[in-house]
Amino acid sequence: MFWNRNLRIGTFRDARLIGSVCVASWLLFVAYVARLREVTHDAFHEMALVRVFFESGRFPLEDVFAFTPTVAPAVHHEWGTGLLLYWIAGISPLGLHGMALFRVLMIAMLGLVLYRVARNNGAHPLWIGLCAIAAFPIAWVGFATLRAQLFTLLFIAFQLLLQQSDWRGQKRWWLLWWCMFVLWLNMHAGFVVGVAMLGLHMLERWGGFLHQNSFRFRILPFLSEFWHHLLLIAVIPPSLCINPWGIDYPRYLLHAITMPRPTMAEWQPLWMTYQPLLAIGSFIILVSVLGYVVRHRRFSRLRGWLFCLIAAYMALKHIRHGSIFAIAWVALAPGWLSPTPLGHQVLSWIQSRRQKVVLVAWGASLAAICFAIQHPVWRIELPSSNPDAGMVYPVGAVEYLKRSDFSGNVMTPFSAGAYLSWECYPQVRVSIDGRYEVAYRADVLPKHDLFYEGKAGWRSVMEEYDADAILVKQTAPVRRLLGSTEHETDHYRLVYEDSAFALFVQDSLSVRASIAPASSLRR
Repeated sequence: MFWNRNLRIGTFRDARLIGSVCVASWLLFVAYVARLREVTHDAFHEMALVRVFFESGRFPLEDVFAFTPTVAPAVHHEWGTGLLLYWIAGISPLGLHGMALFRVLMIAMLGLVLYRVARNNGAHPLWIGLCAIAAFPIAWVGFATLRAQLFTLLFIAFQLLLQQSDWRGQKRWWLLWWCMFVLWLNMHAGFVVGVAMLGLHMLERWGGFLHQNSFRFRILPFLSEFWHHLLLIAVIPPSLCINPWGIDYPRYLLHAITMPRPTMAEWQPLWMTYQPLLAIGSFIILVSVLGYVVRHRRFSRLRGWLFCLIAAYMALKHIRHGSIFAIAWVALAPGWLSPTPLGHQVLSWIQSRRQKVVLVAWGASLAAICFAIQHPVWRIELPSSNPDAGMVYPVGAVEYLKRSDFSGNVMTPFSAGAYLSWECYPQVRVSIDGRYEVAYRADVLPKHDLFYEGKAGWRSVMEEYDADAILVKQTAPVRRLLGSTEHETDHYRLVYEDSAFALFVQDSLSVRASIAPASSLRR
């Protein structure tokens, strides 16, 4: 035990105190992400891909959903996630709501694994709950509905647990990690984080070995201690080819990791996130605590510090990496902080006010439950009416296309294409969707941005792609230009619109005569 022995866990009052704080922290996080109930658009192109596999009996190595220029082969690194989502939403009776239930289950599993890692690291349970709450404002981005990144977060937690086995001198964990690695690389390209973690862990272990031997390298003792590390280094490169695309996967990966993503919100700096002041405040607290720990603990006690430090830098640089830093923080920081003077003082203060803390924890738990009920965390939303929302789907326009037996190419916004592919393929092919670098040539997204923003040259994009129909958000600048008197020669007519989207179809394309005019289809 690293913490104050006077803070025993064996008494009922202490068990109630610890349980109340830990349960409250978990419920508060579930409530914190309860608002994120919209289906991530990536889920639709992942499921559409798997459906094509089951219907055709072969895996589509090249793109089948787009009519715009694509790359070959199209390496869909999240196909394994799509397989699971297709089973949940497309086969099981739960439908899309099954994603929400599975997300809650994964959050619970992640919480248990992180608790185990932190306890193994010498953390007092109260500090686990407190540290988790402090990390909420930068952790949320990885928990939107059910997305591939959530699997990466869970795999990171399991890897931290396996690396603790390595610190204890156990070696057979390497086989379990390799099996997890193969599964991971077929579910999300975030497996590169696991490889980086492993490399940093090896550097820490090797550095400790050299320090114990006065920095004199001896080959036989090193091989005896780290043969499993060398084995992993040898098997990782060929294992990258254990996927439907073989050697093309690592080639794609190198391109995807190095390419810039200036227009993607998740790849912006942390201060560009939702509620930036809260996020930056949380980040400053976490980093300050790490600085305090470094001052009061020896580096030999701070196992995993190198990964935690790099994760903090990546979280500041990219919003989407905030959740990775949060996971590392909750797993490692409580154990580092518990034995420090501050750790003892906070625990003593809580222990002396245990009844009040328990009441506060119960109140917070009740508030979290009420919030989760008000924003049903077990339900999925498919927002379709607010054009200003971050995620909105053309549900009405898709219904129109189905009723009119439409078949052809549809120019789509970035976040709407996957939904059309899921609902309308093979009758409809889209111009772009969330696969970005996975399937599309580098010039496709910039041209879409130019078109939908109505910038100079927008008509040339429309003429180049010559789509049979154009789907436009009502808030897009190009909406005011399409169908105006000045641009009547564009040969597109408005056939459907609602509060979120408008659909234009080429004049030469016949549609089903029973469809009502656009003015009567407003929602």
